[in-house]
Amino acid sequence: MIEMFKGIFRSFGYAFQGIFRTIREERNFRIHIVAVFLVTWFAFLYEVTWGQAVVLVILFGMVLSLELMNTAVEHAVDLAISERHPLAKKAKDASAGGVLVGAIVSVIVAVLTFRDPAHWSFVLQKITTPIGIISLVIFVILALFFVRGKNRK
Repeated sequence: MIEMFKGIFRSFGYAFQGIFRTIREERNFRIHIVAVFLVTWFAFLYEVTWGQAVVLVILFGMVLSLELMNTAVEHAVDLAISERHPLAKKAKDASAGGVLVGAIVSVIVAVLTFRDPAHWSFVLQKITTPIGIISLVIFVILALFFVRGKNRK
């Protein structure tokens, strides 16, 4: 029984290693993480419903998962073939296309979620307070440093 749990915990450890390595090495993944935080912050100010929040969380998971799979495909292709090959390009392009489709769908859902003009004035009132402006500036500065990161490929 203990051996089974060791195997499960080891599997979770490998999964977390993959996530953290992707955060460290892949700029696009960091961009998606910043987008998740920005949309979450905006959703909090906008006061989305629980149902809308659930949809946003599902979309966050979908896009981040697609980006992780894209990274896995790129690494597998690079491992399998070192020279340029049309099929390698097709595999990488299709994988990146999957991420793009997921991101576009997420943007469309966000536009539909945040479409009420009455809420926008409410959100702008919150953002234009001194605390809101300072928070936004700090977020943008931290986001820029985070996205820039140190690519250690």
